[in-house]
Amino acid sequence: MKKNWSKKVLALFIILVMISSLIGCKKKLPKEEEVFTGSGAATVDEMVPEKGAKLVFWTGNKEYGEAIAKAFKEKYGISVSVAQEGMGTVDKIALSGPSGEGADVFVTSHDNFQKGLSSGVFMQLEDVVANDVKSKIPESGINTVMNDGKMYGIPVSIEVNCLFYNKDLVKTPATTFEEIIEGAKTFNDPKNNIFNFLCPIGDAYNEYPFLASQGFQLFGPKGDNEDEPGFDTDEFEKGLEVVASLHDIMPISAADLSNKSSVKASFMEGKVAYYVSGPWDVSQIKKSGMNFGITTLPTYQGKPLRPFAGVQCAYISTFTKYPIASELFAHFLISDEGASILYKEYDGITTISNIDNVEGLAEDPYLPAFVKQFENSVPMPSVPRMSYFWSIMQDIDRAVFDGKLSPAEARKKTIENWKALLATE
Repeated sequence: MKKNWSKKVLALFIILVMISSLIGCKKKLPKEEEVFTGSGAATVDEMVPEKGAKLVFWTGNKEYGEAIAKAFKEKYGISVSVAQEGMGTVDKIALSGPSGEGADVFVTSHDNFQKGLSSGVFMQLEDVVANDVKSKIPESGINTVMNDGKMYGIPVSIEVNCLFYNKDLVKTPATTFEEIIEGAKTFNDPKNNIFNFLCPIGDAYNEYPFLASQGFQLFGPKGDNEDEPGFDTDEFEKGLEVVASLHDIMPISAADLSNKSSVKASFMEGKVAYYVSGPWDVSQIKKSGMNFGITTLPTYQGKPLRPFAGVQCAYISTFTKYPIASELFAHFLISDEGASILYKEYDGITTISNIDNVEGLAEDPYLPAFVKQFENSVPMPSVPRMSYFWSIMQDIDRAVFDGKLSPAEARKKTIENWKALLATE
């Protein structure tokens, strides 16, 4: 018995020695011969791309895409082919991905998130990448790519409304909406189309900060509960009351305010002191030669007015053959260098909070305001029924603003219209 026991001990000892030697050999393997994976990397810089990786990138602006691809190749030695793709990238990936003809990384608006998630075309990001993204980008951006605690994309650029002001009429921009209301009492001259403040009416994108100022949350706190739009709440009705009160400082019809171009023209002509819009208007207003500035939306009743935010996000196709290289490329889009290229080539505004090292953007006299506003914004819900909200509120906002419906009547009408649209499904 003792002899057999000794043999067993000896055999066990030999096995342990063999395992130890194998582990020791693995540690001595050259880096390029290791399994190419991001798992276990402590930082993004430690991630090793797949050997021989070549990527395809779809973006809405080819010049930007080619510039970012060139910079990425210089850093990682990985070639990236670029194609300009606009709307419908999620559908195209779903169709072309299985055959290996789609993009490895593609950019699309965050309101396609639910669609892409349900179709299974978004690859979940490694924890090391997700954690780094969370350290750079505010929660308003992070929320656009999260599902069940997991990250499926990287927010790259933003669009959000801010407060434009005429520097020849305004020495110090208002920080509260009450200041704007008070200023309108002496500044407004409706007969000559002169107003202290103007914003389009009938577009819920512009009205949302006022609707939400009393606590209304469209589709719930996270904007993902399409069965509960929040219309049958006191907070929504009180938000409608704020929309109705806007007529006091903009005493004209909703029809006259429905044309965004004419509202913007009035601002550029020097007839309006304050105007609400987004980065898409900056270039045209600059070309007009007017002396203007941009700041964040003011507070109202002590609370910040929070606009909708639109976010362009980079997603990695679940069909990619090079997941780690793709993650490195997507992450490169929000590096200081990537954000600088976005600004230079596309006039784009990065999602990252700290823009001190983003060449051009940090010194821009206008665009940093949008970066700051983004931190206090609400990502547009990406649920399919979001289209119902746009169509319903177009008429509701105008009717309330013109006094054709009281806020209480508008609440009831909104609920009726919502139920009517549900019945068509």
